[in-house]
Amino acid sequence: MKETVLRALFMWLVLFIILQPIFTYIDYLLDLQVKANTSYITQKAATEGIVTAAMKSEVIANLKAVGFPEASIAISSSTETVQERKQRIDVYITAPRLNLFPYNFSGMSQPTSYYGHGSIMSEYLD
Repeated sequence: MKETVLRALFMWLVLFIILQPIFTYIDYLLDLQVKANTSYITQKAATEGIVTAAMKSEVIANLKAVGFPEASIAISSSTETVQERKQRIDVYITAPRLNLFPYNFSGMSQPTSYYGHGSIMSEYLD
């Protein structure tokens, strides 16, 4: 009986050791997805001179397809008006961080959201 209990406890430890790198990689991929979509919307905003609603909905659809809740994705820009050529455009995306880790080994608190920031010079011409 004692050996069965020890074996069961040992299996949970082995399961944590096996799953932790997989969860870390999934977390990395989700962070990379937010940053890639930030870069994408920033490049599209350069030619338009502003982040449009269509661009925002496209990026929200991309992030929703990966598994982020649509209502909690925040996309903001440094400006609400069209920027002329050679003016800076900043784009910010925040998405909630999913709690993938069964146990926090470090003792430090994990970030609560993924964050992406992109900046580019406007290429808008009248």
